[in-house]
Parts: sequence; structure tokens; C-alpha cells
Amino acid sequence: MCCDCCDYDSDSDLTDLDTDSLEDSSSGSQCSEHGSLSEALSDDGAGEYGIETYISDRQPATKRARRDKRTDTGTAPAAKGSGRRKKTRGLIVTVPTDILLQIFGLLEPVDLLHLFCTSKAFRKVLSSNNAISVWKAARVNRGGVPECLPGMSEMEWADLLFGGAHCQECGRKGIWEIDFGIRRRVCPRCLNENLVCDSALPFEFPDCNPIIMDLIPSSDIGRDDHDHITDCKFFWSDDVLKMAKELEVYLKPGAEQALEDFKQSRKKYVDSDIDHVAVCSAWSDEDGSRQLSRARELRSQNKELFQARLVDLGHDAKDVEGMFERHHYGVLDKELTDSRWKRLIPKVERKLAELQEECRLENQRKVSSARESCLLDMYRKYVRPLPQAITPPPQDFLKLCDVVEFIKSPPTGDGEDIQPCYTFAERFPEFCAEYMHKRKLELTQLLTLSTDVVQDTTTLRSQGIDAPDDMLLQLATSVFQCTHPRFFPLITWDKVQYHAHRSCATSASTSSCTFLVSPHGVAAARSLLSLVGLDAQTTTATTMDDLQCRFFCSNCPTKPENGGSYRMAMNWRQGVFHYVEHQDSSHKVPRWEFLSAEQLQVMQSWRVPEYPGAAQRVWCCNKCDLYYGDPTTKVTVINHMKSHRITTPTEGTDFSYDQGVVERPPPATKFFITPQTKKPSKSGTTRKSKPSTELIYICQHCNGSNRPFMLEGVKQHIKVKHKINCPSEGPDFCKIK
Repeated sequence: MCCDCCDYDSDSDLTDLDTDSLEDSSSGSQCSEHGSLSEALSDDGAGEYGIETYISDRQPATKRARRDKRTDTGTAPAAKGSGRRKKTRGLIVTVPTDILLQIFGLLEPVDLLHLFCTSKAFRKVLSSNNAISVWKAARVNRGGVPECLPGMSEMEWADLLFGGAHCQECGRKGIWEIDFGIRRRVCPRCLNENLVCDSALPFEFPDCNPIIMDLIPSSDIGRDDHDHITDCKFFWSDDVLKMAKELEVYLKPGAEQALEDFKQSRKKYVDSDIDHVAVCSAWSDEDGSRQLSRARELRSQNKELFQARLVDLGHDAKDVEGMFERHHYGVLDKELTDSRWKRLIPKVERKLAELQEECRLENQRKVSSARESCLLDMYRKYVRPLPQAITPPPQDFLKLCDVVEFIKSPPTGDGEDIQPCYTFAERFPEFCAEYMHKRKLELTQLLTLSTDVVQDTTTLRSQGIDAPDDMLLQLATSVFQCTHPRFFPLITWDKVQYHAHRSCATSASTSSCTFLVSPHGVAAARSLLSLVGLDAQTTTATTMDDLQCRFFCSNCPTKPENGGSYRMAMNWRQGVFHYVEHQDSSHKVPRWEFLSAEQLQVMQSWRVPEYPGAAQRVWCCNKCDLYYGDPTTKVTVINHMKSHRITTPTEGTDFSYDQGVVERPPPATKFFITPQTKKPSKSGTTRKSKPSTELIYICQHCNGSNRPFMLEGVKQHIKVKHKINCPSEGPDFCKIK
């Protein structure tokens, strides 16, 4: 590859990625076999011998033609300052040819090719036989350029090496590689279309004599495919056809000796060509590396000069340096003259401003991303021990106006600039308070619209609701439900605030829940309040909790078990859950009845089972956030309290269960209306099993475990594992049904 080829291109674009050129395209043609040597000889010589004519960019081409015509017919020339200069003949055409040749002999091949494309006069001089020595001298001046390939003129050789980096067949640009074997600079597409493998030549040219392959140059580069072995020879199809036509003369009768002489001379020519191709290829590689090194050195010098001048104009040195580090600039590959600088500076400054804006936006994106990640991490740690419903979910938190404004605010320093996040985190309580106020207001509005909860809603609706009503949210009839399909009643704000989708689904949700008033829950609560004789519009859930009342569902019949029959005794919360979850034909309306005084006294004598159970993974430490989000067993938490130097922890103060996980009340209690009796033994049974050794009991405290025990075994298990000294059947263990 010869790097001098790039000298014929106009100034490159500002960057190899952009489409806007820094400099306008040069008006000079590229010298190539098609654009210079062949086409130039047939071009009209308009403008030859003359100095370059200045034409204003604002003048249309049609006006230029009419003015030239008037000038030729004797019309007065255009006024001075009109943006045009009259074309005049250059004095160079008056210089004798031998003097021109001496001057041209001091130039290099690239310069001669430029002159060749300038005018007919120069073309005629450089195409003459007298100019052969000039082309040779130019090759020597270039330094190290090998001799011409056999059969090529000096002018053709110069054009092949320095005639422009474009395909000599289709004109495609950016073709640096020269195939010296076929003596062409060709793109891969043209190679595939025109190269013929030696093994395929008899099939593609069946009328050609196979001896042609020994008489024309070949290439070992090959086509862009994988169907050929490495030692194949490739021939240019036009060379094959030309040689076939030339060989026809020697294939006539009586021309055997002439044919043999021709073959020997051609073989000698081909052999010498092979040796010279290797020399030329080696030179091309070395020259390419040498020119690339020079180009890099020139680019480095121009870069320093560019930076110095831009800094002198008042631009920031870091911005200028970043601009040149970010892109490759073709304008650095040529000498930076004053005229080029004046032409380049407006577009360079515009590109600098664009890159500054890109850097600013990129820096803003990085800072915003870092702030968002930092804020989200800090927020999650802050809300972890708080009730779910009073804190915005993470995705909703990021959408808050103040949060969005902070994240997108301009950086205040270098780097990720997350230091302001720690100051902004002090507003987390404010955001949570606003969010809780919003949720309470939404629930208050739901309750005021429900005639089941508040009877006199006309006045409230006319007044409008603009603030939450805490008293209303604590009424026993304030029963809500989540819109999630697996809903259950949430009694008062105390339960709503701990509710999250994780209770309804298998994974935690990143969005907030939507709540509705539970009509069946409200109906159950109102019926229970009516039964105990309390006002539904003033009685709070706490008041109902303080009542030592138990109820039977009148819609549920007694159930038999072990010869007896029982009913489920419930407190008022259990009753609300019972009615909501039994929506069948037998529970069209809620109906209840009190336990008798004797029945209530019996129940009060029973030991109340622990709820939630000690073995349930619902317990958390109130002194740290170790188990928040991942609750554990009660024993584990109690042992953990030793790390806080608490030897006798108190439930509710030092540790507690996660109310977001335990949202249901404890199970209702079986109350046997008819005592159980032992089942009679089966008649005819000869083998009697020992009841004490049968594995027919399970522990009520081991949730999800169906491990069977003997009677003594289950009692011992409950004493050791659950710390209950006097376990009893029913609350603590039961028989396997």
C-alpha cells in the first residue's frame, strides 16, 4: 500500500464518523488510470493555460456562462468587487519545453500526476517521449521506488503506485492494496468477477489454448472465497482474452518456429515479472509503513498546533484535548497553512461545541445513573424496618418530582458526584410522611363513599375530603381488601399499613397496592357490632379487641369428630375472616351467636396457644435490621439478642414478628358441644395395637410439618422445642385425621 495515494483526496472530514466535511471538496480531479491518464486525454481543455478563476459561492452556474459569453463578444468586464476575476492566460505556457522538463525533473511522481491533470499543454509535454527521463527522475526523487514492471511505461507505473486509492475497474474508493501480479489496484468485488483460477480456465474459456497460462502474469492472492487451494494461480480475464487473440497469429500453419520463439520470450518475461513482483510488494509494504509513520508525526505536530491556536482563542484546554482524543481528524494529515486554518476554524469551533455538549450530556447521564443507584440503595435501607404501606415503593419513589429533579440536576463536582445524595437522604422521612398522608386520604375517601361504613355521607360528600380522618380509619367497620386476586380482609389502617403484595404473591412487588372497601368484611363487622350492642359509627377495632366475647357462626352446622361434635369458637376478627372466606349459599348473610357463660368460662380456662408460633420464620430484631426482609425463628432472634447485650429480651420491645408477613388472626378454636368418646374396637380383631406406640399425633406449632409422633413423643417434642411445659391436645397437638 502506498500512502502517497491519499495526497490526491480533498481534505478529509472532521471525523471518520461524521458526514459534514471540515473543508469543502477540492476542485482538483483525482489522478488515476480512469480519472487522469485515459479520461484526461479525451477531456475538453476548457480553462487550460489559465490561472484559476475565482467564483463566488453565491453565483449560479448559468450566470457564469452568460457573463463569459458577453466577455467573449466584447462586453465590458465585470465591475471590481463583484466576486469574479477575469480569466487570464498564465505565463507558464510561454516557457520553452526543455525548461519545463528540467523543472518537472525536480518533482516527484505525485506532482507530475497532478500536473498531468491540469491542462492539455502539460498533458502533451508529459506524454511525449522526451518526458520519459522526467518520469524516471521523479521516481528517483521519490526515493527507493523500484523499476517499472516489464511491459509498463514510466507514466503507467507512476499512476499504478501513486494514482489514487480507488479501484481501476469500478472507481470504488478506499482501495489501498495493489496486486502487482496482475498489475492492477482492484476492489474485492472486481477481483471476484474478473479473476480466473488455473484449474477453472479450461471451463470458463474452452476455446483458449491452455498454453496461455504460461504466457501471461498471474496472481496468488486469489478471490474472496474458500473453494481454491493455496497454490492456485489466478489470471485476469481480459489478459487471457488479449493473449488468446495475440496467439492466433502464431497458430497458423508454417508458424511453428515463430510460435516457439514467442513462447520462449513470453515465458522469460513472465519469470522476470515474478521476481520483480516480489521486490515491488516488499517495497510497497515498507513504504506504507514509512509513510504511515510520517503521517502520524505530521498529525501529532498539527494536533499540537491546533490545540495551541484553539486555546489562544479562549477555548478550554481540556475540552480541546478531549476533542482530539475522542475522534480521528483527517484535517491533521496535511500541512496547516494560514489559509486552511481560516477555512477550518469555523467548523472546528462548531464541532468543538457539539462535542462539548455531547460530553456534558454523557457526564450528566453517568451522574444521574450513579445518583439514582445510590439513592435507591439508601432508600431501601431506610424503609426496610418500616411498614410497607406507609413508604413509597422504590419505583414510585424514583418518580417523585423532587427526586427526579435532584437526579437530573447538573453535577456539582467531578466523578460520580454522589456526595449530595447523603444530604438529600435527610428528606426521606418527609417523603414517607407525604406518602402516608396520601394513602390515608385515599382510604378516607373510599370510606366516605361507602354507605356500608358511614351512613350519613351526604354532608361529608358536600364538604369534600381534603384530609385523612384517623378516627374513621380505626373504626371496626373500616375493613379493606387489596385488589390482588388472592385478597383477604384488612381490618383498619393498622393492618393496611403493613400490607404488601408479597403477602399475596410469591415475590415482592415494586409497585404500591390498590385498596378497596371489603363489602363482606364490613357486613360481618356491622353484624358483630349489632350483636354486642355497640354503635358501628363510633366503635373502634381496639374496643372490640378488649371485649372478651366469643362467637359461633350460626350459618355453620356442628361437625362430628371422634364420637362428639364441635363448632368453631371465634373472636370478632376471626369472625370477619370466616365470613369473607366462606362465600357460599349457606353464608348469604352473616349470622352469629354468643358462647354461653359456661362455654366462655371453659375457653378462658384453656391455655392460649402462642401465635405466631415460635418455629415460624416471622420474627425480627427491633434493635437492628439484620432479619428485616428475611425473618427467622423466635429462638434464633432470642439468641441474636445476646449480640446487643440483652440477656432477657422482651417481645414487642426488643423483638417482634413481622406484621407484613403475619396478616391473619390466629386460627379459630374447636369447641366440642358434645364430648368426644373413644371409638369402639373393631369386632373379630385378634391383634390389638398399643395406642401409646402408634404414630398418630402431629405438632400444631410446626407449620407445614406432617411428622407423626407417639403421644409421649409429641409432648416431649413440644416441651423441648417449643418451651411449653404442659402441652395439651387441641391447641398444641392433634391426631392425624
